[in-house]
Amino acid sequence: MSAVLAALLLGATGCGAVADPAAETAARDTSAGGTRLAEDNGKFPTAVRLRHSGEADGTVLAATISFPAGVAPIYRSTDGGATFTEVSRIHDPSFATGLCCGSLLELPRQVGDMAPGTLLWSASVGANGPDPDHPRPPDEPNDDRRMSTPVFRSDDHGLTWNRLEQPCATAANKDGLWEPELAVTDAGRLQCYFSYAEENEDFAHSQRIVRTTFGDGTWSEPEDVVVLPEKDRRPGMPVVRRLPNGKSVMSYEICGRSGTHDCAAHLRTSPDGVDWGAETDRGTPVELDDGRFFAHAPKIAVIDDGTPDGLLVVVGQQLKNADGKTADGNGGTLLVGEHPGTAEFTASTAPVHVPSADGASCGNYSSALVPLDEPSQILEIAADQDEGERCHAYFATGPL
Repeated sequence: MSAVLAALLLGATGCGAVADPAAETAARDTSAGGTRLAEDNGKFPTAVRLRHSGEADGTVLAATISFPAGVAPIYRSTDGGATFTEVSRIHDPSFATGLCCGSLLELPRQVGDMAPGTLLWSASVGANGPDPDHPRPPDEPNDDRRMSTPVFRSDDHGLTWNRLEQPCATAANKDGLWEPELAVTDAGRLQCYFSYAEENEDFAHSQRIVRTTFGDGTWSEPEDVVVLPEKDRRPGMPVVRRLPNGKSVMSYEICGRSGTHDCAAHLRTSPDGVDWGAETDRGTPVELDDGRFFAHAPKIAVIDDGTPDGLLVVVGQQLKNADGKTADGNGGTLLVGEHPGTAEFTASTAPVHVPSADGASCGNYSSALVPLDEPSQILEIAADQDEGERCHAYFATGPL
């Protein structure tokens, strides 16, 4: 978690039933260059296009984190991202202690008793401490804070949700557990990647990317994936996608460095989604030949264009020049690579243009990308502030 994310979090207050009645979303264009997903406050958009769900294949499902209710609304599109309708809401009494940074996954294969097509959603819970009436700032936790990353399951394409018995991780102390990302290996092992932030003064590593693995009904102890030699470096916000050739690619940011490239986006690849190479390897920077690079909250999508590697599409909150200053195209650019894991990228216009992508807590932060039927088309969902400084999610489709 970066300082941007710490500033973003607020105490959630919502609880109640697992699913709410459907409601039509708004459909008015905005300065963000897209259509508003809903009138609700919406941050941390995440989305999937169903591919293992039979007759529901092709449906796009999206989720956000919505305050002050502290819920995750679920939206559905059956027309390739042209329109969305709210179909349910995930909420739980634990969300009253703080809710952040959710992610969605459609299972591509059987995992335990969960069939292909099962939807899973996870998020960080408890950042504001155990007392919802007296929330603490996430970056100033009391010793009694115990964050967790619960997982919710849907067997009906997002209409209803049930919480799994065990979260994929629970903190043993006040340390932070941020940005859970779910993935499945070829062997059918469910993985949960997240950012582990040490909150003690004599920390060995300010933050590292770790992973737990689900098997026999329980989650393993966390194992390190990215741990940099400099103790103040903060790799975080992992996103994992599978390539057509069976390999996997991970994007993440590295914060905690002074100078021009703080929170710069990086990539690494794995032959099997398990072995990610040396933990201390920084990975490959996401940048163009002219030195422009993404900073903060990168996310990726893989388009199967018929080649072994596919096309890797990357979005980041800010586009910066090599000197660290804001670059032309900031808030409205995607980077496209034909060889994931390398630094060979070209710039493409993003479907959603976000004028407020300034490094603060809303504009273009953790935007979602979803490949569509046509390999040259992509759906983007990005957050932006309205005139009243409320954060909303906006969506649009466009060519690469």
